[in-house]
Amino acid sequence: MEGAANWKLLPRAAAVLPAEMPYDRFKSSSRLTVGAILLVSLILVYPLAAQSNHAATLGMDGGSWHLHSRVPLGFDALLLLPSHLSVQILASAEAREFEGWTLLQRENKLALLDAADRPVQRLPKSITFRVTVGTRDKFLDPNPMPFDCTKELNDFLLDMHFQMQIFHGMQMRQLAPMKTWMIGVPADEPSDERVYRSTFNLEDVRPDDRIVLLITDGNGNRLTKFHLEFL
Repeated sequence: MEGAANWKLLPRAAAVLPAEMPYDRFKSSSRLTVGAILLVSLILVYPLAAQSNHAATLGMDGGSWHLHSRVPLGFDALLLLPSHLSVQILASAEAREFEGWTLLQRENKLALLDAADRPVQRLPKSITFRVTVGTRDKFLDPNPMPFDCTKELNDFLLDMHFQMQIFHGMQMRQLAPMKTWMIGVPADEPSDERVYRSTFNLEDVRPDDRIVLLITDGNGNRLTKFHLEFL
């Protein structure tokens, strides 16, 4: 059933990093928290200000980052074999409640405040992810993940599937999207790029919970994952 959620207990090691595949690496911003994503943007503007600790960098920008309704989650790249086509995947998370939120450092800890300057207690009950998959954008990625694919590019791009995992302490629950649809080029017209929107109902999620968007093909093979983590 769409939107159904089941909690299960994770082994202790899996609670630290739910990385079940050997290619997971800290090379892509799809592996970073929201704070780190914003740090990447800051580094691109101020390259001399690169720091490994994004909390420390908060002091450089007036001590806070102000969020908007769309939060970038980063990108990843696949190398389809045997065609050797490079496919880029970009993702963002959207919720009107994000607008006006502020991420800042308070007493050596990260804090997330709403537009009224109050601590955020719960994340929005509905979040829509926008995912762009295609060959048009060219990002510098010297090590894209090889992926065996005998389909034509258009068929591959039309076969994206989405799931969400929510981690709370030692527990994890998995959600199916309430709705997934494409925007832009109609599905019956060939294209080298597809743009998806996928909406999930989160129910009760705290800002220190970890959200992972999983993207798979029609056979259930994982293509990539994107993290939405605030604290």
